[in-house]
Amino acid sequence: MSRDELAKDDWKDHDRIKRMANSYSARYDTSFWSAIKELTGLTPRRTVADFGCGPGLFLLDAAEIYASEKIIGLDESSGMLEYARGLITERSPTRSFELIEINFDSTRIPIESETINLAFCGFMLHEVRDPQDFVNQVAQTVASAGQYVIYDYVSGNETAFVKAMMERGIDEENAHRRYPHMCKHSIEDISELMRNARLKETRAIGINDVRAVVIGKK
Repeated sequence: MSRDELAKDDWKDHDRIKRMANSYSARYDTSFWSAIKELTGLTPRRTVADFGCGPGLFLLDAAEIYASEKIIGLDESSGMLEYARGLITERSPTRSFELIEINFDSTRIPIESETINLAFCGFMLHEVRDPQDFVNQVAQTVASAGQYVIYDYVSGNETAFVKAMMERGIDEENAHRRYPHMCKHSIEDISELMRNARLKETRAIGINDVRAVVIGKK
């Protein structure tokens, strides 16, 4: 198995799913929420979709923050979706939801064009084999005046990335090995992917030289 597929293999592991859920607040921290709220504003979004939703925690928060009537989660891992289903059923203020199992590298996104008011992708862009095709597909689902948000690790400061990984308990050598895979794109790279997908008004907020929130508008 290639290095690029190691993370996907972890998605099948139940303990890994629980660890990802437990680490959610560290990855989606105050800095992230401050950035996304500044970029998107807080007006209601009827339908929110998370492309690579994992255990579903972002969808829970987004449903409340954006007063959503429907939330949609897409993920390759059936285990992640099973966890998300239980969580959303128990805790979501939004009763209308849809969870879709999909391999983004081999299957076209099965969502109608221009139906999503806020599309989101967290720590997923670096995992797909064809980032431009992935961004193009997601952009097609975004409704007129809707927004697409990408949140990911970014290239440019390996030292800061290694330090951040070590603070999460990852040894220095392994952190350096992760950098080329997890930090494939710069902020400008992501913005260009969005512009190529005919999104406009792209803006970004960097977080500690390690992560960035980038937004484009339909």
